[in-house]
Amino acid sequence: MVKSDILSATKANRLYWLGRYEERVYMTLHLMNKCCDRIIDGQPEDYSDLWTRLDMQGMYSTREEFETGMLYDEDNPSSLLSTQQRAMDNAIMLREDILSETLSYIEMSLNLINECKARGERNLSRLQPVIDWTLAFWGSAELRVENHTALNLIQIGRNVENLDMKLRFGYSFRKVALAFETLMRNCSDNPGMVDDHIVANINALLTPELFNLQNSEYKYELIKFVNQVARV
Repeated sequence: MVKSDILSATKANRLYWLGRYEERVYMTLHLMNKCCDRIIDGQPEDYSDLWTRLDMQGMYSTREEFETGMLYDEDNPSSLLSTQQRAMDNAIMLREDILSETLSYIEMSLNLINECKARGERNLSRLQPVIDWTLAFWGSAELRVENHTALNLIQIGRNVENLDMKLRFGYSFRKVALAFETLMRNCSDNPGMVDDHIVANINALLTPELFNLQNSEYKYELIKFVNQVARV
């Protein structure tokens, strides 16, 4: 029997942020991996770009501090460890909804991140299983979350975070527009989950003629609306 789709406001909020945190884990490692590949290929200037976009609080003064901090700094809410811990905190409270197998992928990722931190490991290849387990988490959620509203909320959180990161990191109009289209398609089954006024604002800004992420005012206006679009 399919479970009732009715959710409390607290549970809806946890589901949404579980989706956001898991996508942030994936995107943080993905972007750091891309940056390291470019450095190996002889483009070290790409590192400073990643640094300024991820380390918005200016917490680190050297490349080594940045790498270690963005991976393991528990005092930095944007670090890989902090983000995965927040995902775990929400997942534990949602165990009955997402089931233990889905939760286990987050648990394995968090354990590996803590093990790598204890060893002082900065080789990103050691953390590759975290990317694999994050993808496995999404597959398991799609198969095992019986409450359709709960699954939609996780996916909405995932898609909002994906769109936010693509804007922050200057992805092309095509990729940003596709990410927004995916978010809207995911919301179509539950239109009450999004603010129609905010959606209209995003549609007005997200056009080929206006799109310019080099314009900081435009960029952060769009990011602001993206982060207000979900009614959770």
